[in-house]
Formats: sequence, structure tokens, C-alpha cells
Amino acid sequence: MTSTPANDAGGFGTNVPCLIDMSVLDLAIFMRVHRVSKAAVAGEISATLGHWFDCHFDAFEIEQRMRAMIEKGWLVRRSGGVRPTLDGRRHGRAHLRGLVRMMDQGTSMLDVARMMSVLGIAMQELDGEHSVDDDL
Repeated sequence: MTSTPANDAGGFGTNVPCLIDMSVLDLAIFMRVHRVSKAAVAGEISATLGHWFDCHFDAFEIEQRMRAMIEKGWLVRRSGGVRPTLDGRRHGRAHLRGLVRMMDQGTSMLDVARMMSVLGIAMQELDGEHSVDDDL
């Protein structure tokens, strides 16, 4: 690993416990659910993820992941599908923050700057104070 300040141990967050347990697929599902104003269903989510990742996602597999995310408290069932929870937003934000910092480690700054901008926008979507779960 290249030694850069971003790679070196220490600094902010060193003693903060981490619960990094959201897979890339979970994070993608969560972002898709969060970005729509209505309850989301597995078929629609799988179509969007297929477009994002340029491959096919089975709606049954997405439904299975959604069930696990509901059990973890990241999503909640609503009439017509699922919606994100406050805990899910907090959890997703931590994962996006880690992705931004990971991408910034000793690589071409032009490409990383562009990616950080995109990820930063996604993190801003999950930021902010929400008094209730986004389940309307």
C-alpha cells in the first residue's frame, strides 16, 4: 500500500467502533429505494440495478436481500413495497463515506475527484436531520 496521509493509521475515527456490514448490493438497493418518492418493489429495483451495473439481477434475489435489510432495520415494508428508515440512512451514509475515502487513496486525482463528487452527492442525499422515517 502506498503511504499517504489517507492510508496511514490514526486521526479521526480511529477509536470509533465500526459496523461495516452493508454489502455493495445492499447499498445499491438502499440507494435505489431512497431515491424514489414511492414504495419500491423488487422488480423495479432489479431493473435499475441491472442498468447501473450493466448486468441482470433476479428480482427474487433482490427480494431476499430486501427481507434481510428489513430485519436489520434499514428498510421498512409499506403498502406497495419498501421505504428507507432513519437507521438505514445513517448506516448507508457511513458506508458511502468509507467508499469516498477508499477511492481517494493514491490514485489519479482527476478520476477520483469525479467519483468523489458523485459519491458526495449520494452522501448528501442521506445526510440531514429527519424527524421520522421516510415511509410516506
